[in-house]
This record gives sequence, structure tokens and C-alpha cells, in this order.
Amino acid sequence: MSNRIESISFRTQKQIGEDRRARREAGLRQTLPARVARLLAMAHDIERKIRAGVFKDYADVARQHGLTRARVTQVMNLLLLAPDIQTEILGMVVRPGREPLTERQLRAVVNTVVWSEQRTVWFKIARRSACDSGLLAS
Repeated sequence: MSNRIESISFRTQKQIGEDRRARREAGLRQTLPARVARLLAMAHDIERKIRAGVFKDYADVARQHGLTRARVTQVMNLLLLAPDIQTEILGMVVRPGREPLTERQLRAVVNTVVWSEQRTVWFKIARRSACDSGLLAS
């Protein structure tokens, strides 16, 4: 038989609420990579693995990741963006909540083949997104 004494601490509802509020506020201050940045990074990773022979082609990538070939193509098309646009996207960070820039918006940029024209479309989209949702760049 042990002679151990345990102490039990009680917290009031006010203390519990203050702790919960502090955790929530800390989470809202946290920044994360934007979804489009994560998708672009994934596209670069997939391309690297295809060149290394890990994957045979986009169809193989789709099977391994449980995606459709069309979705893989959409993600991989992000690699067609001008290098400076890709750099800017990879540097995007956002606060939790609504993403300021969607992949669908980027498709308008990708559909433009010439990089100088891509930049024109990109600046319009990026300016609008930054104004609408407080986009942060690292």
C-alpha cells in the first residue's frame, strides 16, 4: 500500500473560457502556406518523382494518389506558370479561414501561354485577391 497524496486542481468556468479563448486567438495568428502553394509544391514533387522513375506517367500518379487523370493534369498545369509567378505563389502564406486565391482563378493565368501575358493576368488576380482577403506574402 502506498502513501501517495494526489492533489486535484479545479478550474472555474471563467478560467476554462479564458484558456479556450487564448488558444483560439493563438490559432488565428498562426499562418500556413496557401492551398495553391501546397498544390504547386506537390506538382513540383510529382514532376521530380516522374523524372526519377518513381512514377511512370501522370496516369500512374493518378492511380497511386487516388485521383483522376484530369485532376492530376490540372495540378501539373500549374508548372506552366511563369517562374516568377510560381515563386510568388510558393511564398504565399495565409491565416486560417478563407483562402484568398483559388486554383480556379489560377487556371485563367495558366490558360495564357505567353509568360508576359500571364504576368498581366496574374497582377490583376493577385491585386484583387490581396484587397479582398488580406493576402500575406512571406
